[in-house]
Amino acid sequence: METIQEQLAAAQKKGRLVAIFRYGDEHHFLAGNIVAVDNKFVLLKRVNQNGATDGAVVVRINTISKLVAQSDYLKSLVAVMALARERHYVDIWHVDKLLGELDFSHRSILKATLKWAFKADQVVSLGIHPGRTEKTYTGFIASVKHKKLRLNDVDPSDLKARWQVKLAYADINYVEIGSFKTYGMTAILERYMPKDYH
Repeated sequence: METIQEQLAAAQKKGRLVAIFRYGDEHHFLAGNIVAVDNKFVLLKRVNQNGATDGAVVVRINTISKLVAQSDYLKSLVAVMALARERHYVDIWHVDKLLGELDFSHRSILKATLKWAFKADQVVSLGIHPGRTEKTYTGFIASVKHKKLRLNDVDPSDLKARWQVKLAYADINYVEIGSFKTYGMTAILERYMPKDYH
């Protein structure tokens, strides 16, 4: 039986649409195409249920409980993706261009993605798994160090709050960039907090 890492590498090589299940959760998954795999992380170009590219997601491989390459959902998603291409909403955030800017030649997928987001001044969503559920932080990266980063976390339900969290790379299990979520947060920041985070 193939390991998750071998399945990811095979899906990348074949350009196959996949569903990634994490933490043993059988009801929630990420769908998309595998862009890159290293010894700890996978980079997925995510596709949402409307067939649109919805950002790039870095996932720690040891959090993946199952990889599915064939299902009725994925088969249906192929038809919806064709509609998205036909109606010109398949990649409104230009994720393919973003992916072309990532450089994995000297860094892991995680570090290359975080470094790009920091240099490009892009909002990220980061997930850590401190207990039974994954805790998510979304905002701008304030600084990137050798083993950790500082993130200016934003809470859209409390626009006056200004939180900064320090996260070790070893604790980060999930990074999302170039998505509806991160660009939505960017719009909130630019409208209500333009001087605070840029």
